[in-house]
Amino acid sequence: MIRFAAAGFMCIDHYPQFGGRSYVTGNGVDVLFNLLDMRKDIEASVVAAVGDDDFGRWAREEFGKRGIDMSRLEVLPGATTLYELLLTEEGDRVHHHMEPGVFRDYSFPEASIEFLKSCDYMHTDFTGKLIDRLPEISAAGTKVFFDFSKKALTHPDTSRVLPYIECGLASFEDDIEGGMRFVQDGVRAGAKLMIASFGEKGSIAFDGSWMHRGEICPADTIVNTVGAGDSFFAGFIDGYLDGASVDECLQRGAARAAKVIQTWKPYLD
Repeated sequence: MIRFAAAGFMCIDHYPQFGGRSYVTGNGVDVLFNLLDMRKDIEASVVAAVGDDDFGRWAREEFGKRGIDMSRLEVLPGATTLYELLLTEEGDRVHHHMEPGVFRDYSFPEASIEFLKSCDYMHTDFTGKLIDRLPEISAAGTKVFFDFSKKALTHPDTSRVLPYIECGLASFEDDIEGGMRFVQDGVRAGAKLMIASFGEKGSIAFDGSWMHRGEICPADTIVNTVGAGDSFFAGFIDGYLDGASVDECLQRGAARAAKVIQTWKPYLD
């Protein structure tokens, strides 16, 4: 079994314009849910914090349904982080309002850091509050998948992250030249493999020797693009765990994203 942890930020996405429709999410949560749908060899854990409110209870129910270990999921007095979102006609989401809840001032206990050191792989991002601990987690042998989202070129901690990750994904929309420079610089800084996605223009990955190009898989309908990046990363990781070529990993990522954006949630039920 592969020990894989989603570590850091998790929340509830809430859509007032659709009668309060909601789902449990977070970059790492989305990746983990997708991986569990694709693979039977994942021993999954979530390392995060939720409130003791109804949303926190609902999140724990969703984790329990999927057999996810919650031994390092802290339940704290207060509200679970909530995003209110608006959806455009094109299926893109717009952040309308955010309630930070218990994660606002959260810091991970040492027991959670030690747990992450025992995992084979983990996923996190800038909102996960684990930047300072990545050197020791990586040194312990845990391979880190990191989601830079759209912040790769602007976030002050980018240079601190790159030396300690196995693989990183960043979104560059239509800035292909910027993406190419970033993935090359990322590998030079210490990452083993870097990916840049460009929406409808596909993706690239650099492994230190070769720049690989991936095309999108067409979707019959687009319901909600919120899951595109996380589901793409999950599909890529699925191939990576199998030892597939980088080109096949990119193809698996595109295929998974094409399925997910045809559904409401950022993963398949």
